[in-house]
Amino acid sequence: MFLKISILFIGILFAGCSQKIANTWQSKIVTNRVNQDIPLYVDIKGKGKPVVLLHGFGASHITFKYIIPKLSKHFKTYAFDLKGFGNSPKVQDGCYSVYDQAVILEKYFLKHHLNKIILIGHSYGGGVALVLALMHPEMIDKLVLIDSASYDQQLPKLLRWLQIPILGKVGFFIIPSSVEVKESYKYAFYDDNKIPEDIVKEYAKNMYLPGAKSAYCMASELLIPKDINKISKEYKKIKIPTLIIWGDNDIVIRKDKAYRLHKDIKNSQLHIIPQCGHIPQEEKPVQTLKILEKFMLQ
Repeated sequence: MFLKISILFIGILFAGCSQKIANTWQSKIVTNRVNQDIPLYVDIKGKGKPVVLLHGFGASHITFKYIIPKLSKHFKTYAFDLKGFGNSPKVQDGCYSVYDQAVILEKYFLKHHLNKIILIGHSYGGGVALVLALMHPEMIDKLVLIDSASYDQQLPKLLRWLQIPILGKVGFFIIPSSVEVKESYKYAFYDDNKIPEDIVKEYAKNMYLPGAKSAYCMASELLIPKDINKISKEYKKIKIPTLIIWGDNDIVIRKDKAYRLHKDIKNSQLHIIPQCGHIPQEEKPVQTLKILEKFMLQ
């Protein structure tokens, strides 16, 4: 067992070392855009105007399971598993920044002629959505940001723990995934009684897929772009009609970021959901869906 963990850990170190391109807009989008032909898993339902849903860090498309059935009655929903998560490939290349994810999705949109998209991003997926909005505003008809990664901030405690040299990553491989996922949910939810056990089990199972934990580690090191303070100043250029939804009690990405986004994106509206943590689409799906439908159907 120890030998297996040691081999995996060494693999992570070398994978991290292979990431030589700076985690910035200039490097990832302008000068060194990697042509990654990654066959992302996507759950497609319904007919009509395309709605793209991007999940948060460590999650998958199932985070939207409570809202997709209703949305797919009016729209064609594309719920992606981002690279390294869920059923999508866990490539050991160190390219897991929001910029990398946006480039992969850009290729999918162009290949499948998706245009005038309603783009919904939660947390890490919200960060990817913001990059796409800056890259291709002409592709996006409406933008929805749910407790979105957006500005420089302190990482959540589990991810800070993962950054501890050697011990953090070794511990991450030793501790059962069911424990790690459940603790993450307790941190993310306002009301622990509403934690969806079926989703917890699914995420824990996903963590045992080949390459999943190493992909998680690589992605965690690239969560905040090196040029985040520079790129966040560009949000003021976004003219796309934007809906911002936030849990009032979110301690993963606190609601001051919601107010800041609302101020920076002039054509935006903000809805704060009371008694709700970081994942409104799971903890308060009825309220979240009501806000979404009003914005998306108008």
